[in-house]
Amino acid sequence: MIAADTSGFPDPTGFGLGDGRLMAAYFESTQQMLILLDPDGLVLSANRAALRSGGLLLQSLIGRPLWSTPWWQGASLEQERLRAAILASARRGATIRMDLQTGPGFMAPLIFDLALTPILDERGRVHRLMVEGRDVTEAREIETALRTNEQRLRDMVEGSVQGIMVHQGGHILFANPAFLEMTGYADLGALRRAGVSSIILTSELETAKMEWERLLAGDQLPVQRNRMLRCQNGALIFVDVLARAVDWDGHKAIQATLVDVTAQTQAATAEAARLAAEEASRAKSAFIATMSHELRTPLNAILGFAGMIATDAGPDDPHAEYADDIIMAARHLLSLINDMLDLSKIEAGRLVLDLCWIPLEHELRQVRRIAQGLVRAKELAFDLEMTGAEGVQLLGDERAVRQLLLNIVGNAVKFTPDGGSIRIKVGLEADGDLTIVVADSGVGIQPDDLHRIWRPFEQVGRVQDHQHGTGLGLSIARALAELHGASVSVESRPNEGTAFSFRFPAGNVTIAPPPGERPAD
Repeated sequence: MIAADTSGFPDPTGFGLGDGRLMAAYFESTQQMLILLDPDGLVLSANRAALRSGGLLLQSLIGRPLWSTPWWQGASLEQERLRAAILASARRGATIRMDLQTGPGFMAPLIFDLALTPILDERGRVHRLMVEGRDVTEAREIETALRTNEQRLRDMVEGSVQGIMVHQGGHILFANPAFLEMTGYADLGALRRAGVSSIILTSELETAKMEWERLLAGDQLPVQRNRMLRCQNGALIFVDVLARAVDWDGHKAIQATLVDVTAQTQAATAEAARLAAEEASRAKSAFIATMSHELRTPLNAILGFAGMIATDAGPDDPHAEYADDIIMAARHLLSLINDMLDLSKIEAGRLVLDLCWIPLEHELRQVRRIAQGLVRAKELAFDLEMTGAEGVQLLGDERAVRQLLLNIVGNAVKFTPDGGSIRIKVGLEADGDLTIVVADSGVGIQPDDLHRIWRPFEQVGRVQDHQHGTGLGLSIARALAELHGASVSVESRPNEGTAFSFRFPAGNVTIAPPPGERPAD
């Protein structure tokens, strides 16, 4: 190894040769690479550390521009950067600091941290340039890895569907896009101005503060709970929150990670409400069924004894009239009880249909005959139209179909003024479906009340029109129709009348079934 040439070193202290030797000793002994250049960037000397970094000989460097030495051969961009730094800046007196990567022809890909420092003579002119270099390859690789990991983490946080928010004492430091979207804030600035206290409900704020204090005091266990938050627009959302203490720029802060569970919570609440309603409905149906049976037994006894009194009483005996009143009232009460019992069976799913082929025209005439007393009393016109549907038969439970029709016809009779009309029209559709329409010229139904008429125990219209009944007739009729696979609709105009339509599927309709045939169970 050739000793470094120190003749180019100036003697800035003015103490003579001894100090030049001291500088030469430092030049050779330091582990930092040192290269001495003239103002034009030509190499005058290099210390052992510099030569060792590339396995070079001093003779191969002296007189060459630093940018053309083996360190940067083949790296044209790095060569140009170094050349510009020396010629445009350093030789004019500027100190330059830069990272340079070795060229492809160098023995290993290294990164050097270079400092170019001008050395001035006694007149203040640039006499030499000192290049100090450190191999920072490993440090830069670590920095790059850290930046990569930081960017990866940032991308994960920014792209996370979970809301993430960091705050110190209620002052919000950070929130990712998911948190902003979750709470309805346009940007971090708007959220910061609002503060944590505007998001957490007042009733939960003190509890939250105590949890934060515990975390900041060193409790390592994160806090996990379900909480309601207030959005910017005032809406409330349900979130699962995981809060823990984190280091934020050298200070402890609280990081909260949130998952919006509003939909799941509302669904669970709705399901719980549905199950509770079903249980209440079952309990109600069971109660009605039990009470109906308990009431029908004494009612039948009352009817029996009243019948005996009426039979035994003479034509002028006032007891006969009393007995008739008892019989009429008891039958009415029994009818109401039967309605409630039928509804409870339907709601409980215990009504079993005994299916058979029902001659529809015969059944409708039976219904008209049963209602004939009330029809005559109110002087109503009652028409039955079977055009195109003569001989049609419906697959159904005979008792249930009769009750369905009686309920609808009874409703029409009840709400049709004296002298009005009722018409039953039966028809076959092109697809084979059967339609039964019961229309009247009655008082009609207000549009706002149409959705209420099917509700059990509800009666619509004027109070004086709420004649005897429980408000179950239409509910039972609809339920019985749907048990037969039929759809139900209603059209009505106030003071003009109402039309109830039932459409039975073609599979339940025939014109001429074999005599006595019954469907298989």
